[in-house]
Amino acid sequence: MNDVKMLCDLALDDAPPLREAERVLAVAARAARTRDRVVAATAGLAGVTVAAALVAPALLPSRPTAPAPFVAVPAAQPTASQVASAAPVPSAQALPTHDRAVYDLLVAALPAGYSGHTQYPFAGPSTPAMRLDSPTGSALVVMSAHVVVSDGHGEGYLGAYLAQTSETVPPGGLCALPDAGRDCRIVDVAGVPVVVWLEDHGDGGDVIVARRYLQGGHFSVTAQRTVPVYPHDTATDRKPALDKAFLTADQVAALAGNPAMLP
Repeated sequence: MNDVKMLCDLALDDAPPLREAERVLAVAARAARTRDRVVAATAGLAGVTVAAALVAPALLPSRPTAPAPFVAVPAAQPTASQVASAAPVPSAQALPTHDRAVYDLLVAALPAGYSGHTQYPFAGPSTPAMRLDSPTGSALVVMSAHVVVSDGHGEGYLGAYLAQTSETVPPGGLCALPDAGRDCRIVDVAGVPVVVWLEDHGDGGDVIVARRYLQGGHFSVTAQRTVPVYPHDTATDRKPALDKAFLTADQVAALAGNPAMLP
């Protein structure tokens, strides 16, 4: 089953539509399994002939073609939900191995009393980009980092990803985007506009999503009191949810707008 088919299966499943973090986690889980298969295949070729070794590159997953460049469409009349960026807008470009730097920044942002550990192995230089499908279109996730947050009793989630997409900003502003959830607002992070919204979590509590739009895509950070689960996840050793949110919406927005998050 290829990655696109897996995501289509998720979209067609009888379960409710996946939330932001759950969609990204589904992609990350598939990416981790893909890396494991590539490593196993490469190890199995160690003792074969030179002629067979020449075929080995064909076993590596190919990098999908990036979508068309992002085009920002300004409003005819500025609205209260729009914030002008004082700095040039960076491009949505990053190597997959940038995940370690992003992971370290996410863990460093955790308040006292919380610890974090990675949910998946860190990416390697040949880790392929992964397609992320949503009700509003598709994106190419070129880098992602995932932190399981613990207070010693329960576990939550803090994650980030960089995606390339052809999505355009509508005339109504960032909060008019189809993905934007409830209580949407724009936070000015040192001149960088970051859109923040809330999504309802099935087990109670809010999922905080903060997104910075870039040239050709976006960088998103998600925080929630539980570790996201997608319909095809078979893990059984899950811990209870955290008692309370470990970051505020403004703190999540500050992470998304932090220039150190980008290469």
